[in-house]
Amino acid sequence: MDPLDSEFEFRRIQALHETGLLSSPGLPELDEICRRAREHFGVATALVTLIDQDTQVIKARDGSDLQETPRAWAFCDYTIRTDLVFVVPDAAQDERFAANPLVTGEPFIRFYAGAPLIYLQDIRFGALCLLDPQPRRAAEFTLGDRAELGGMADEVVSVIVQHKLTALSAILGYNE
Repeated sequence: MDPLDSEFEFRRIQALHETGLLSSPGLPELDEICRRAREHFGVATALVTLIDQDTQVIKARDGSDLQETPRAWAFCDYTIRTDLVFVVPDAAQDERFAANPLVTGEPFIRFYAGAPLIYLQDIRFGALCLLDPQPRRAAEFTLGDRAELGGMADEVVSVIVQHKLTALSAILGYNE
């Protein structure tokens, strides 16, 4: 299915809103995953992003104070178009991103790697992403690194599912 298809996008946005994540307070477990990712990969910043209709919401972070950006600026908007880890070794040299305000200004992104948050088949909420002001050679982010980042993104999705189940249980009056 084409991720830019309007029916697909409608279902993706609807599923994202149904989780309640956009309006809920931050989840410490997600910040912890960001902390581990930042440390493990040796980057300046790690974020959990959620891509809403016009906005990229930063749901968790380590190494940044970003809260949200316009979706049009979001590297993670490219990430949600596939199930694969998306890597940009040097954003300043990539025609898709060279003029992006996040590249030309704070946080001066040069290196980006993002693993999609795959909630259901064809439903990707956002990404667990790595940002750094230093570019990297493409070969520096190996297949093993991609697999590790993908595994951490799966952890994020597990936290999201647990959050949704806990909220649903509370609504229905079930105790854990």
